[in-house]
Amino acid sequence: MRLWLLGFMLVSGVATATQSMYSMFAGGDYVPPLSVMQQIEKGFSGVIAEFNMEEQEGELVYQFELINPLANSITRFEYRARDGKLLKQKASKVSADDLGEVEATRLIAAKDQTFSGLIAKATKDHKAFLTEAKLDHDLGISYLELKLLDDTGKFKLAFDVENLRPLPLLKWD
Repeated sequence: MRLWLLGFMLVSGVATATQSMYSMFAGGDYVPPLSVMQQIEKGFSGVIAEFNMEEQEGELVYQFELINPLANSITRFEYRARDGKLLKQKASKVSADDLGEVEATRLIAAKDQTFSGLIAKATKDHKAFLTEAKLDHDLGISYLELKLLDDTGKFKLAFDVENLRPLPLLKWD
């Protein structure tokens, strides 16, 4: 009985946190992530390969990773979500762990696409808030994996970068 009660408390806590986050976004007190992405895309060379958000010291912070395949570099940015102010910027070289993302960014650049444009295409039929997005290249497919939040909870989408269409999500045991 205690384990059941503990499990229920954990699940209801997650549901409450998800609803709280949805209410916060629906309130419109934050700069939309796509606006900040477009600002980065206009101001820097390369392709955004990753976006996520986290809370730091009670403040919601957007984190972006921009890959410049020509310079073999990655620039990481942190922006305050409330007003879109740049908090941190750090550049480094591409590592072996980043090769899938680099391959996907090359395809996006060759097709004259942008990360924000792909997200807009992938989410056009969904009334949800973006919480994470990541480019990858696996099994010969470059794709964008998105995590979204709507009034029913969190869900994932996958979007084929080359063919500009949704991909089915695979599930593993």
